Amino acid sequence: MATAAVKQSQILNVSGDSSTYFDYSSVELEDPPRFLPYDFEVYDWKEWCRYMSVKWHFCLIAGVIYIITIFGLKAFMSTRKALDLKRELFLWNLTLGIFSIVGFIRTAPEFFFVLSSENGFYKTICERSGGNMPLAFWSLAFILSKYVELGDTVFIVLRKRPLIFLQWYHHLMTMVMCWISAPYLEPISRYYVVMNYAVHSLMYPYFALKAINIQIPRFVSNVITTCQLTQMIVGLFVNMYTVYLINGAEADCYRHQVSMRLSFVVYGSFTVLFGKLFNDVVAKSRTIPKTKSS
Repeated sequence: MATAAVKQSQILNVSGDSSTYFDYSSVELEDPPRFLPYDFEVYDWKEWCRYMSVKWHFCLIAGVIYIITIFGLKAFMSTRKALDLKRELFLWNLTLGIFSIVGFIRTAPEFFFVLSSENGFYKTICERSGGNMPLAFWSLAFILSKYVELGDTVFIVLRKRPLIFLQWYHHLMTMVMCWISAPYLEPISRYYVVMNYAVHSLMYPYFALKAINIQIPRFVSNVITTCQLTQMIVGLFVNMYTVYLINGAEADCYRHQVSMRLSFVVYGSFTVLFGKLFNDVVAKSRTIPKTKSS
């Protein structure tokens, strides 16, 4: 979610309790703002954070419904013909692609501004500074979009395409992590939001074109898979680095135990799963011998 400017003395480490983290009375966005919002981007972000902190279990309920739905639907479709849904799938992926592109455009400037400042890497992962309304709005949109993206799996099941573990596990755990971690307003969430928007800006337009049978060079798929794996490695690395800062360097770093542990589980497992996908899709594709042209 949104980050906000606070005094260095207010930065907490993993020893802070949840009640302190959910007290937003002293947390304010930049004034004057460095990045101006559009009218539709202005909303009560504190109220949304409070709501997610109280309704933390909402994502778990949604997750159970998701699992029951996709596997129940898979069983239902086992005796029926696959649905075509090319037009619907094209529009679905196109919409999510446009959404991701706009989300990246609105969140990346703040991220790179902070990253390029003095001691920028530390600030991007540990210090609550540079908060602005565009980042707050598109961070919330990012979180809510994880519920919408569950529809990707529904399309797979209805079209009777192979439903691999990575597909539904990735959607499920991303939704849970984003919803539960959001109220802590951790600076490190910049990486999750901006990287995911960037990767999806490539992935969903690619799937949109594939849905209408447009031929795309194989290297494009390899690039997207490589970007996905890179995203997971970076996510795991920045989490590990904050642990070092807190425990090894004894530096101030705004993290909470719940979010930190959940992030390790999610990004650790994602790195393994996407690493396997990379090996199956990218690495092996480069070892296939080329046939001589006649």
